[in-house]
This record gives sequence, structure tokens and C-alpha cells, in this order.
Amino acid sequence: MFITSFAICVSTDIASAGNAKTFKATAASRLITLTGFTRPRVSMTLVSEESAMCINVYADVGDIIGSDGKLAKLDPTFIKLEIAQLVADRDRLQSDVNYYSKEAERYVKLVKKNTAAQSELDLHIRNLKSAESLLRSIQLKLNVNREHLRRYNLRAPSGWRVIKRYIEPGEWVTKGEKIAELGNFKTLLVPYALTIKELEKVQSIKSSLTFILPDLGITVPAKLERISPDFDPETRKVEVDFEISKATFNFRGGLRTELNLEMPDPGGAVVVPVSSLVKAYDDNFIVRPDGVRVKVLILGEASEGKLRVSSRAVKAGEEFLLNP
Repeated sequence: MFITSFAICVSTDIASAGNAKTFKATAASRLITLTGFTRPRVSMTLVSEESAMCINVYADVGDIIGSDGKLAKLDPTFIKLEIAQLVADRDRLQSDVNYYSKEAERYVKLVKKNTAAQSELDLHIRNLKSAESLLRSIQLKLNVNREHLRRYNLRAPSGWRVIKRYIEPGEWVTKGEKIAELGNFKTLLVPYALTIKELEKVQSIKSSLTFILPDLGITVPAKLERISPDFDPETRKVEVDFEISKATFNFRGGLRTELNLEMPDPGGAVVVPVSSLVKAYDDNFIVRPDGVRVKVLILGEASEGKLRVSSRAVKAGEEFLLNP
């Protein structure tokens, strides 16, 4: 983060004390410029959940994922053959269940008429239960394989952009292997590290926050998105993120942003009119209404007709002669 400082104009209060005009020294401030860089709001790494040959890639680096979410496709030949085998086993078992069910119903009637043994009925019921259990097992395997088949189509969130791509058509992809890096560039985040005073200033003007994008020559509105509850022990600053969501430029990462904040002068400097200064023996003084002179150090120009000065004996709000 880079900080530059500029003196800014601070008005002074002027009053009359008898025939002599006086003014009240006001606290000097400085304009600091904080610099940060844009990044996607969310980024993610897409990995393959299956092992197979890649047969197609639908999006390259920089492309936007379409509404169907397609990113790549793996060869489904073997999984489809397994599904076909399971479908055949399911149909066979369904036929067995139908047969054993009819046989059990028939033997129930025969047992009631005492024309068949109870043991034969028990055998058909056992065969029916066994066939039904196998049918449920096959159907479960079929559902699992169909879910595997669905995952042979590698999908990503619609509207996200491809940052990196790791696979090519014809390449063998292993389960758990990285496929691509993706980012949500619909909104941008800009991370900053702020002191407590800078954070308080940002929170006081959050409704009118703006960022300057010097490389594009534009100014855009921003919003304070989140504040870390912790701080960096090395810099003693708080990590915050700003959000840019309403702008007409092409959203991308790495764009330089500048945030200007008007902060109190850390040295306790004040702003006084040029006419209030008295020079004697290469020293500069300002004069209190009772005639007492106070030596000050000139720091620089604050605005036209006003200077920034510093002295341990001068505090903001104290009254001095305007034209001693």
C-alpha cells in the first residue's frame, strides 16, 4: 500500500476583540492516498470427480461460462456400458419378482385348500423376497452410476470467468485433478490495510465512498464490504475489503485503485492566516490578544492566504490576532 500526503485548505474563524481582529486557529489536515488492486469477489478451483479421457473443452482462459454451465466433458463410454449392464440385470430381476409374486399368490390359495404344502409356499415367498432385495441393490447401483455419468460433464457457475485452464482434449484426467481456476468478476473486491483512524474515517463517509482508477482515468462508487475483526500484528492495521459493483468499465483483476482520505495532521499542526505572522530575527511568531508572542514553525502553504504552522504552545481553537 502506498500513501501520499497533500496539504488541504481549512477555513479559520475570524472575530473582533475590541478594535483588533482575531481568528481561531483550526486543526490542519492532510489528504492521504491509499492504493489497492482489484480482484474477483470469489475465486475457486474446479477439480474432476471422475477419472476418464477429456474429449471436449468448452471454455478457454478469459471466457465467460455460459448459462448451461458447461466447461469440459470426459469420455463416458465405460460408465455407459456399466449402466447398460445394470439396466439388463434390473429388467431380469424385475421379471423374477413378477414370477415369484404370482407363484406365491397361487400357492397361498392352494395351501388354503390343503392341496399344497406350507413348505412350498414358504420357498416361493423366500425366492420373492430374495429377488426383491437384489432388485433394490441393482437399482441403487444404477442410480449411483447415473450420478457418476452426470459428473462426466464438468460444470462451473454460470457467468464466472476462466482464470486458468489445466486440461486439453485427449488428455487423461484423474479423479481429484485440477481442471481450471475460476473467478466471479461480476463484482470486484479491493483489499486494503487501514489504521484504526483511517477505518473510522472510512466508516464516517461510507455512503459517499469513491475510488479513482488512474489507469482508466475514471472515478467509480465503492462500498465497504467487510472488516476483519483481527489485525496484522506486524503492520498493526486492519484488513478490509471494498466492493465495486456499479461501473461501466471491463471488470477484471489487477486494476489499480486510489482512495483519498482527509485525515488530521498527526503532528498537531494548525492553519493560520499569513497576515497573523510576525517575523523577528529569522523566527516567526503569532500573537495572542493579550500581546504574548508564540514562536511557530512554518510547515508549508495550506491554501491561498493561509499557512500550516506547528508549535507545542498552539492548539486548535485558540485565539490570535489577525493583523498584529
